[in-house]
Amino acid sequence: MEEKFTLIWSFRNRFDVLKKSIESAHNNTPGEVDFCLVDACSNDNTIKKLREYCNSIKTRKIRICESSYRSNLSEAWNLGMMLTENRYAIFSSSDVTFKSPSWFTEIRNAAYNGGEYILMENHSVFLIDKKVIPKMGWFDEKFVHGPHFDVDYMIRATERNINLMMIPRNDNYVHEDTHEETIQRGTSDVPDRLPMNTLDNEIYFMKKWESQWPGWKDYLDQVDKPHPPTNISQVKRKIGEIDFHPNYTKKFK
Repeated sequence: MEEKFTLIWSFRNRFDVLKKSIESAHNNTPGEVDFCLVDACSNDNTIKKLREYCNSIKTRKIRICESSYRSNLSEAWNLGMMLTENRYAIFSSSDVTFKSPSWFTEIRNAAYNGGEYILMENHSVFLIDKKVIPKMGWFDEKFVHGPHFDVDYMIRATERNINLMMIPRNDNYVHEDTHEETIQRGTSDVPDRLPMNTLDNEIYFMKKWESQWPGWKDYLDQVDKPHPPTNISQVKRKIGEIDFHPNYTKKFK
């Protein structure tokens, strides 16, 4: 039997941007692919408009999970994987615009050819085969709002010999901040966007991994910051991984 796929977005407000992404995905993705939208404490108007829009799409299974607090992205990705019964979880940034049906064909073929963790160029669009979760665990929810939780997961994948693939984007989607937006996000907080001007996740990353990577320290005033390591060969583990279950539900107790 052919395995099924779910396309997952995490979002916080920015309804018009998210709607464009959903619409482009719906027009360029087979109908048997489920959609899942994981909220991070959007306002009531966003949720209302999102539900109205998704209810207008009659030919696709779409699930919306609301949240009463602003979860971080690692929490949202973990929750998205828990909410889908399908084997393959594909993640999309909420501001990705899909341009061609071949985006799904290419990522599906990579999965059927043994790819367990597949990046379509980067983490803007990527796939996880949920069968690897017992082997390598979930995304680390100790990372707060900001970067590095994704490359932490890549390192852990290579540590466990997960088949990590990177396939070209091939103009299948668009996901780009303007130069001005990149500068703004790197130097200040931008409402409803992932903070990129904080050292909190760098500090936690450095507690887990030892390497020659300079990190972001002294680089906050620069646009092109050094990219962190992505492979176990580039780092040395400093502390053991905590095999925790996602903490999402604990926050309501």
